[in-house]
Amino acid sequence: MVLTRRMITVAGLFALAACALPDSPIQQAVIPEGPLVRGVSYVGISVSDLDRSAAFYSSPTGMIEVDRSRISRNAAIDSISGRSNVVAETRLLRGGNAQIRLMQFNNPSAAARATAPMTVNGPGITHVCHQSPAAKPLYPGFVAAGAVPVTRGGQPIRLVPEVPWRYVYARDPDGVMFENELNESATPPPFDHRVSHVALATTDIERVVAFYTTLLGREPRERRFNLARPTLDRVADLDGVKLNVAWYTIGNLELEIWQYLSPAPAASEKPRPIDALGYNMIVLDVTDVGAASARLVAAGGQLVGKPVAMDEGQVAFGRDPDGNLIGLNRSPVGSVFSSAIFENREKPPA
Repeated sequence: MVLTRRMITVAGLFALAACALPDSPIQQAVIPEGPLVRGVSYVGISVSDLDRSAAFYSSPTGMIEVDRSRISRNAAIDSISGRSNVVAETRLLRGGNAQIRLMQFNNPSAAARATAPMTVNGPGITHVCHQSPAAKPLYPGFVAAGAVPVTRGGQPIRLVPEVPWRYVYARDPDGVMFENELNESATPPPFDHRVSHVALATTDIERVVAFYTTLLGREPRERRFNLARPTLDRVADLDGVKLNVAWYTIGNLELEIWQYLSPAPAASEKPRPIDALGYNMIVLDVTDVGAASARLVAAGGQLVGKPVAMDEGQVAFGRDPDGNLIGLNRSPVGSVFSSAIFENREKPPA
């Protein structure tokens, strides 16, 4: 199967259409991608058992392991965690257009052990979305691997009858939520699996949109306001859901930002521990770490320590206005941590 960047973009447009409720106002902007942020290197997930999590995510999706690394004696990670000599064993899993990095920390902190699973409405990094065609559904494989449904009824749900997508939320064996979107269009999408987006939930979408617009150097591709529908309640397993949403395209992946106007979450008092089970970072592939760091601060974010040697290159860490951890990574184009592998792809990874 041939999976090109154009195909990925078209598939993303289908996904956005699935959220296109007819009674919601729309703002759209087509802005060229800025050269500073090339894409998303990976989304990090703190897990309790690397073998189990690697099997859970790879067996239904076909994602492949492309790296095993140890993070240790890393001043930035120590600073983020608030303790010294932090060690994490990691595995990098690659799909056709994106990567997730599983991280098993040694001796997680008391704060991490006391941290509850991320709620559907956040605030924080709530989920990664995996898409598949109806002819090759992923969800039964996730369930067989131990997924626990969040969505009421435990099966994918159509948001609106006229849009050929079904949605389901579920949690992995660590309680980490993910989404599966199932494409039921008459013409199947040109992929068996892709990662559609990583999602943030916030208590102030205007503040967060302003931050990412400056950091990424582009406007949201689309915004929607006051989304409300009984099917949204069923998917999220929440009553009276009302949402404002924004989407950004970041090279190989999309960033989806939600504000649950109802039920509204409480703002977090402090950032989620890096070693707490769940999504712990979004690492952007940048062309200049210094310039990206300056832009993050100008956007209203906060740097965490100094740039360090990491991921076969240099990485600086910062936090967005909600405290979500953002990595700014400059790795060689041939590195497994570079998003360049997904540019102009002529075939899926072996």
